[in-house]
Amino acid sequence: MAERTPASLPAIQRHWDEWNSRWRFREDHDTFMAGQRDVAVSVARAAGENMRILDVGCGTGWLGQALLPFGRVWGTDLSADAIADGSRRYAELTLICGDFFEVDIPGPFDFVVSADALVHMPDYEAFMQRIAGLLKPGGTFLLMTQNPDIWRRRSLIRHAPEWMPHARPEDWPSLGRLRTLLRSSFTIERVTTMDPGGDRGLVWWVENRYVRGGMSRLVGRERWRAILERAGLGRELVIIARRS
Repeated sequence: MAERTPASLPAIQRHWDEWNSRWRFREDHDTFMAGQRDVAVSVARAAGENMRILDVGCGTGWLGQALLPFGRVWGTDLSADAIADGSRRYAELTLICGDFFEVDIPGPFDFVVSADALVHMPDYEAFMQRIAGLLKPGGTFLLMTQNPDIWRRRSLIRHAPEWMPHARPEDWPSLGRLRTLLRSSFTIERVTTMDPGGDRGLVWWVENRYVRGGMSRLVGRERWRAILERAGLGRELVIIARRS
């Protein structure tokens, strides 16, 4: 296989401009976004009040907007179009456009959240180091990121262009890899998953309507969903960590 040529930063930025215009320039939240929002609000509520909060990979700022009751919120994203749209929608947020590894961000923060921004970052270790440098000691880091073990077993997936960093689920960091990356600067407090579903290999039964319907009748739909999430069968990893 020929070696892929890395994309330039402007090309990656154009990709995310187009992605956000298709999926995030909207007033409503789909059920997955609502689930991410509910997790972030719950973790922020437990973390404290009057906090300095940073949303990494914020897109339009839709998630940061939900965190305003807990403090002042900054957000950063590579997509200039998303930042412009978010600045119009959410005037209470401070949104910063730029490369996360280079842009000036006014830390330190009490709470940092990142939802689905990690997997296409070019350097996972540098990402974690940057997060650690922006958090106060004892501060909370909420990482929500794609679970590659499940995404590899899903038929319905919109693949990133091959020239993107870490374009395929096979390239994404596993839970074990994430634990290793976090270990030097964080104490992991909780790990779970959200949004179960897969239809290939050993997890095909999660989306089998007969099994899902039967277990929903037996234990209840929400309880069955919670069982699958605790078993690590959600497509989204949710990690809550404390800055050492």
